[in-house]
Amino acid sequence: MSGPLLEAVGVSIQFGGLKALSDFNLAIHKGDLQGLIGPNGAGKTTAFNVLTGVYQPTQGEVRVSGQRVNGRLPHQINHLGLARTFQNIRLFRALTALDNVKVACRGQAALNEEGLGAGAKFRGAMRNYRDWWRALMLTPGFQAEERELTRQAEHLLEVMGLAHRRDEEARNLPYGEQRRLEIARALGTRPKVLLLDEPAAGMNTREKADLMVLIRKLRDEFDLGILVIEHDMKLVMGICEQITVLDHGETIARGAPAEVRSDRKVIEAYLGDSYLESHGGAA
Repeated sequence: MSGPLLEAVGVSIQFGGLKALSDFNLAIHKGDLQGLIGPNGAGKTTAFNVLTGVYQPTQGEVRVSGQRVNGRLPHQINHLGLARTFQNIRLFRALTALDNVKVACRGQAALNEEGLGAGAKFRGAMRNYRDWWRALMLTPGFQAEERELTRQAEHLLEVMGLAHRRDEEARNLPYGEQRRLEIARALGTRPKVLLLDEPAAGMNTREKADLMVLIRKLRDEFDLGILVIEHDMKLVMGICEQITVLDHGETIARGAPAEVRSDRKVIEAYLGDSYLESHGGAA
């Protein structure tokens, strides 16, 4: 097996006197479908924020595609192949579904030209200046690029079951479809690892069932590693092959769904005996 695409080694983060995450370890390989669960305030979204560069760890290392990313900005980490969605939807609400995804595809196309090394900022500025003129003059090259970006975005909308919403503004989409649009936009950056923060929040039972099938499909079709934060235990236990459980910033369990749901620490901290009884388990 090749090395992990996303790795956290001994990661901790402290806010004043509060240790929000303590000695957190994680490894996501290509093809993995893992879950991250725990009660509210356990540190799940904090972990996502540390992995994606929103927060800088107090201790430990985060590596993406083998590169240490401590201190890098979120867009720089995204360019290495890590994309995420958010617990609170963050779409460009006044843009169409198509344009929301094209923004992500365009950003990835720009990266392919500019690179990540020294001088990338200057190359980016020059590209923006050049593209402004190309757009103004509607050059053949600009139009060809727009057609390709549109093709890519339309494909992702189709994969997410949103082709019929192509020209609708994001704010007018039903809540469940906004969730799927945010995933489509994340896929537009061509990630190697996709982090999904409560993707089923606000969805009805049918939408959640469809989402379970869709997440597996995305893993297989795009050859991704996926990490999911989710409170719906039927969903997370149904699709994840390994689950990490946090409580007060500490990892209290890690393993296959069957192991995790019968772990006494997990039952006491999160699931409760009623969950165990309803699923016929025994601690």
